[in-house]
Amino acid sequence: MVHQETGARVAGRDRLVHGALGGLAGGVIMAMIMMMVTAAMGMGLLRPLYLIAATVHQPWAMYSGVDLAPLLIGVMIHMMNSAIFGIIFALLQGAVARHSGGGPVSGTLVGMAWGALILVINQTVVLPLVDPAMASATGGMPFWWAVSHLMYGLVLGAIVARVASHGTVAGVTTRYAV
Repeated sequence: MVHQETGARVAGRDRLVHGALGGLAGGVIMAMIMMMVTAAMGMGLLRPLYLIAATVHQPWAMYSGVDLAPLLIGVMIHMMNSAIFGIIFALLQGAVARHSGGGPVSGTLVGMAWGALILVINQTVVLPLVDPAMASATGGMPFWWAVSHLMYGLVLGAIVARVASHGTVAGVTTRYAV
């Protein structure tokens, strides 16, 4: 059901929705970059998805070709994390924007900083613990790994900042009833 509603409750809900959507859009861009890079490096187009899936089953890190189960699991883990990090960013960005009055450009730059922060924390703390195969593989391509995280943050930040400053994405204002 779609209807017009006002107040902080809707603003907060919209921020969560747009954070998730911005995170998903950024996650798609990030995955596309890394898939092109691994294909160009001879590792295979689908290698990033297998490496992500190795979080739950380490042997999947070595798969090649097309194997539906690890590919779907890799996509689900990546997109779930992209949306969650997008929501966290949107909540934090909303608190910062209220005090700084930041617009789309500053939101995009803050988004890129968020992507860099995620990179540092994941590469140094999270991946070595939960997915050593991915930590090792991404350590061999630090430039592209950093670019993909910065692009994630750029897309996320641009979408969240656009909504925060204009209340719309591409001129469309929608309120969701839950």
